[in-house]
Amino acid sequence: MLAVPYMGFSQGTVRGKIVSMENEPLIGASIRVLGSGVGSITDTEGNFQLYDIQVSSKLVCSYVGYTSDTVPVQFDVDLVITLHENEEKLDEVLIKGNTTMIDELQPIHSELITEKELLKAACCNLSESFETNASVDVSIADAVSGTKMIRMLGLDGRYVLISREGIPHIRGLNSQMGLNYVPGTWIQSIDVGKGAGSVLYGYESMTGQINLGFKRPENSEKWYLNGYINSFGRLEFNVNHATKLSDKWSTAVLLHGNYLGNEVDGNDDGFMDLPKSRQVNLLNRYKFQGDKMVAQIGINYMIDDKAGGQLGYRFGDDLMTSDVYGYKNTAERLEVFGKMGLLFPHKPYKGWGLQYSFAYQDQDGGAGRRIHQGTEKTVYANLIYQNIIGNTMHQYKTGVSYLYDGYDERYISKLRENVDSTYTRNESVPGLYYEYNYIPNEDLTVVAGFRMDFNSLYGTYYTPRLHMRYGLNEHFTLRASAGKGYRTPNALMENMQLMLSSRQLIVQEIPRPEIAWNYGGSLVSNFTVSERDLSIVADYFYTNFENQLIYDQDQNSQSLVIYNLKGKSFAHSFQLESQYELSDGLDIKAAYKYYNVQTTTNGQLQQVPYVSRDRFFVNLAYATKHEKWQADFTWVWNGAKRLPDTFDRPVEYQQRETSPDFMLINAQVSRGFRWGNIYVGAENLLDFKQNNPIIDAQNPFGSNFDASMVWGPVAGRVIYTGIRYKIKQK
Repeated sequence: MLAVPYMGFSQGTVRGKIVSMENEPLIGASIRVLGSGVGSITDTEGNFQLYDIQVSSKLVCSYVGYTSDTVPVQFDVDLVITLHENEEKLDEVLIKGNTTMIDELQPIHSELITEKELLKAACCNLSESFETNASVDVSIADAVSGTKMIRMLGLDGRYVLISREGIPHIRGLNSQMGLNYVPGTWIQSIDVGKGAGSVLYGYESMTGQINLGFKRPENSEKWYLNGYINSFGRLEFNVNHATKLSDKWSTAVLLHGNYLGNEVDGNDDGFMDLPKSRQVNLLNRYKFQGDKMVAQIGINYMIDDKAGGQLGYRFGDDLMTSDVYGYKNTAERLEVFGKMGLLFPHKPYKGWGLQYSFAYQDQDGGAGRRIHQGTEKTVYANLIYQNIIGNTMHQYKTGVSYLYDGYDERYISKLRENVDSTYTRNESVPGLYYEYNYIPNEDLTVVAGFRMDFNSLYGTYYTPRLHMRYGLNEHFTLRASAGKGYRTPNALMENMQLMLSSRQLIVQEIPRPEIAWNYGGSLVSNFTVSERDLSIVADYFYTNFENQLIYDQDQNSQSLVIYNLKGKSFAHSFQLESQYELSDGLDIKAAYKYYNVQTTTNGQLQQVPYVSRDRFFVNLAYATKHEKWQADFTWVWNGAKRLPDTFDRPVEYQQRETSPDFMLINAQVSRGFRWGNIYVGAENLLDFKQNNPIIDAQNPFGSNFDASMVWGPVAGRVIYTGIRYKIKQK
C-alpha cells in the first residue's frame, strides 16, 4: 500500500466509493475508522469522504444484507470498495438500506431521500415525491389548475432554492408548474437542506435547498420501464436507457409521457376537478470520466399542455371567445446544462469545477377572460475552486458566478380592470463568493461563507452565511445556522391561482427584492433500544423578512392587492421527528410540526392564510424477506387554517374564518420480482374533499366567482396501479 502524507503531515483525507458486485452504488452504506468514533455514510453515488485520518488506520465498511469488509486507508487514490451479498443473511433478514437519513458529518441540517423512499409512492412527478417525508408540505393551489404547491418551514416553496445537481432549476416562469415538469422516474435522490444554504449555490435560498439528483449514465439501469394508470384515467409511460459508449464515455436517455383526457367532476359543480393534460419530456445526458477531468452535459426538452375549467372546454379553445369558462396552460422548455471538473489525483482536496445552464421557456396560459403569456431566457454559470490552507483542517471554496434572467410577459384581462400590459425585466447578476471550512476534529465543523452579487436592477447584495456542527457525544449532534437571502419576485407567475377568480388585480407599487434572514438549528440523537436503532430529530428555524412582496386578499374579496411589506413578516417552524424499527421489516416514522407564520396585511399582523399551525405525520413501512412484498401507509393530520376575509360578499358566498382540520391517508402495496415490481396504491384513501371549493361556480364570469380559496383536496380518492421493469448494466 502507498501512503502519501499531505503537506508533510501524518494524516489526510480519504475519499472513496462503495459499490455492489454489479457496480451499483450502495447508498447509505456505513464507513467507520476501526477503533474510533469517526465515520460517515455514502451519498447518492456511493461516495464518502473522511478527514484527518491517520496513515495506519483501517476502514470498516458495512451495508445491511452485505458482508462487511475492512480495508487499509489510502491517500493517493480514490478507493473503490466492493461489498458482497451475504447469502446466509439473506435467509434471515430483509435486504435494505436506509431510505432516508441525516448526513451526520454535514454542518447543514440535510436529509437525504433515496430512490427506495421515492418508490413508496407512485411518485409521478416531483410534487408527489414528498408524500412520505415530513419536512416538506404539499398542498393544492386551487380548484381548477390541479397544481400542487410545496412549503418548507411554513413558507411558500418560492423561498426554497430548488436545484438539479447544484444548478438552480425551478424558478421564474417555472416556479408554479415546475414541480410537474420533473418526472419521478428520473430522480435518483433528493437532498432536503433546511435553513440558509451554502453561498456556493447563490443568494436565493431563504428557507432551504432541495437538490435533485437525476439518474446518471454511469450507474443507471440499462433499461428501466414504468407504466402507470389511475382511476381518473391518467396514463403515464417512462423509458430510461443507459449505456457505456467506451471506457470513459457513458450516456443516458430518459423519456416521459403522460395523458389525461377524461373530464373528472366528482363534486358535480360543472368544473373539472383536474385539468386535461398531456406532456412529453425528453432528457439526454452524457458523462466523460477521465483520470484528471470529469465532464457532464445534458439536453432537456419538454412540452406540457393543460385544459381545464368548466366541462366542455377543450385543448386549443380560445379563452376570450369560449362559451364556457376555460383554463389553459401550455409550456415549452429547452435547456442545456452541464458540469466540468479538473481533478488532482495526488491532491484530492484540490480541484476546479464549472457548472452551467442555458434555458428558454415559452408560456401561454390563462383562465376565464384573462390571459398570461411569457417567455424566459436564463443563463447560469458557476466557477468553483477548492483547496486547503496548510492541511485539511482548513479548507476553502471560492469562485465567481453569473446569472441572467430575461423576462417578457403580457397580461390581458377583459374583466373589470380591462388591461393589456407588458412586463419586461432583464436582470444581470455577476457575483463572487468565499467559503471557509474549519474541521479541527471529527466532532466540530464550522463553515463561514460570504458572497457579493452585483444586480443590474437593484444594486449590490451582501450575503453572509454561517453553519456549525458539533458532536456532543456518540448519541447527540448539534447544528446551528444563520444567513441572509435575496430573491426577485415574479408577481404574475407566482400567483396564477389567484387569477382563477373575479378578483381585480391591483399592483400598488413597483416590487422590490425580497430580503430575509434565517436562523435555526437542530439536535439529532441516536440510541439503541431493544437492539434496534432509534433516531430523534428536533429542529427549530426562524425566518424574518426585511422586505416581502405581499399578495393581500384581506382588503376586500373583490381584489388582490400587491405591495411591498409594510410592517412585520416572520415564520417560526418547529419539528420533532422520530424513526424506529418496530420489528424485522417494520419501520415507523412519526413527526409533529408547529408553524407560526404571520404577515402584515391590510395594516394588521395576522396568520398567513392556508397554513396549518399544527400538523402530525405517521408513516409505516413493511417489507418481507428479500423485499418480495412491501407495503407503506402514510397518515397526515392537518390542523385548521385561516382563510381570507370574505364578509363583504353576499351572505350565500361568504366563507368561514378558518377551515376545519382534516386527515389524509395514502397507501401502497408492491410485489417484487427479479425483473422489477408491480404496485397498487391509493391517495386520499378516505375520499375526503373540500365542500364547494369553487364559490359561485354557476356564474364563473360574475363578481363573486372564486376558485382560489382551497384549503384541502378537491378531486377526492384516486386508485392507481403500475409496473416497473429493470435490466441492469453489466
